[in-house]
Amino acid sequence: MDAWEISILLAGGAFAGALNTLASSGSAITLPLLIFLGVPPGVANGTNRLGVLLGSLSAVISFQKSGSIPWRKTFTLSAPLAVGAIIGARAATYLNDERIQLTINMAIIAALAVLVIGSKRFLFLRESRQNKESIFMLPCIFLVGFWTGFIVLDSATYMILALVMLGSMDVTKANPIKAVFLLFASILSIPIFFLEGQIALVPGIALALGGAVGSWWAAKVAIKPWIKSWIYFLLITVVSIELVGMIIKN
Repeated sequence: MDAWEISILLAGGAFAGALNTLASSGSAITLPLLIFLGVPPGVANGTNRLGVLLGSLSAVISFQKSGSIPWRKTFTLSAPLAVGAIIGARAATYLNDERIQLTINMAIIAALAVLVIGSKRFLFLRESRQNKESIFMLPCIFLVGFWTGFIVLDSATYMILALVMLGSMDVTKANPIKAVFLLFASILSIPIFFLEGQIALVPGIALALGGAVGSWWAAKVAIKPWIKSWIYFLLITVVSIELVGMIIKN
């Protein structure tokens, strides 16, 4: 790849890493960017995981230094997520681009609908309700894991939705757990895509380096109390832009 292409991937990875750490949908930037630079869609889907891997690792390290990760709860919830991620990654290697795109379109619409319906929980949930989890929490986390392994796009949105709406926790508490989820899902799914020849190392490494820088910075502010409303409106904005892009494309 040329130097200007590497520079674009570094910048795109940094922005996507920050976006994934604060809210979600960093892949809405990196996936189209990889395809624009000539990477086939199936390979772009696998290659994109390298950026998510290093970005989420950087965020987890930063969250851990601030003591923000409840490891016992996180490991418990990670079990169904891990199983789902493995199954989802394997399923993605069998589907064609047309079916994958249809699934993405449906997920974007669902994400926006749930964000709007659950706005009060995002903005006004009290700390005292944090431990009251829904019985649907673990099955939902499994489905989120499947989607993360299948197509990582908007997976962080679904992680936050599950943790906030079913786990009844504050957004600032959910973000560190979400970072660990993304890290685990990336570690489990990347070998599957690699063995199928669906990872391009040079653009993937460029995305990963940029993502690490962006995620590290974003993790510094993601746990601040004032960031809660900004995260919600950032989620709404990004998913809305994805929806508009989907409509224009179709």
